[in-house]
Amino acid sequence: MLLALQSILCVILVVLVGTWLSQSADVLAEKSGLGRSWVGAVLLAGATSLPELATGVSAVVVFNAPDLAAGGIFGSCLFNLLLLALLDIFSGPEPLLKRVQIGHALAAGLGSVLLGVAAAGMLLAQTNYNLTLGWIGIPSIVAIALYLLSVHMLAQFERRRRAEVLQQEAEVFQYRHIKPQQAYLRFILLSIAIVVLGVWLASLGDRIASVTGLGESFIGALLLAATTSLPEAVAGLAAIRLNALDLAVSNVFGSNIFNLAILGIYDLVYFPGNFWANISGVHIFTAVVATIMTSVAIVGLIYRAARPANIYITWDGMALIVLYIGGMYVIYRG
Repeated sequence: MLLALQSILCVILVVLVGTWLSQSADVLAEKSGLGRSWVGAVLLAGATSLPELATGVSAVVVFNAPDLAAGGIFGSCLFNLLLLALLDIFSGPEPLLKRVQIGHALAAGLGSVLLGVAAAGMLLAQTNYNLTLGWIGIPSIVAIALYLLSVHMLAQFERRRRAEVLQQEAEVFQYRHIKPQQAYLRFILLSIAIVVLGVWLASLGDRIASVTGLGESFIGALLLAATTSLPEAVAGLAAIRLNALDLAVSNVFGSNIFNLAILGIYDLVYFPGNFWANISGVHIFTAVVATIMTSVAIVGLIYRAARPANIYITWDGMALIVLYIGGMYVIYRG
């Protein structure tokens, strides 16, 4: 009973803080001049993904459970992509991916590249290729380097896009009454709060998982991923309510990029052996499903399909839901 009450209280706090964090990110996008796409993909995504980092490092360092930590990451990637379908349902009569910038395909494509690196790292580790530099796997170094490159590429792309837009129309300022210092301080404080709440929520989920008897890979991919991804879900829904659709979509793709870089950090703090060799092979399948889901989202961004009559979701949204459910079933059976 006490565990249930704690879980309810934590979820309520995550909803409140996540909503405020999304609003703060929207203010920061205007005050910094970086735009909603970059702020969503880098700053908001980083803040909402920090619970994955904290709980995963704890799983690796304290409990020596790299498979659980990896399961949380790959499951979170799947859950984040499922969010696109859920956000589509709540975004109004016109499809979500039809109303946002097509440039989000860049972040989605970079996420696919990182998923490929992670899948290759696991596959090579299973074939006894010792691709390490000291105790750190080469795939981890590549993943962290690609994340830093992605941040740079997204910033350059957004800068060029905003310059083109401003040549055609004047920028609209919504938050003139808020000082830049206030915007930065509020975002930092809310980010700290969402990390603390995310870690608390994940620990509650871990306590619930301990009595279920389900496999470590499945628990990581479903329960741990769902609890640590709740901040992303709340921030995305809050962004939809603010009509900041680009902020919501970029947060999804940016969170996946950040999550995959986190795998490299797990490797940095895992000393007992080869991190990639200690990950279950089922996560290769999860990475492949996440890549397919990302590809579906890219197709949705480019094709911009209309919704079928009397249905509140597009075909690409339905495909994301089916792929997520199918992927979870295979992981459970595995």
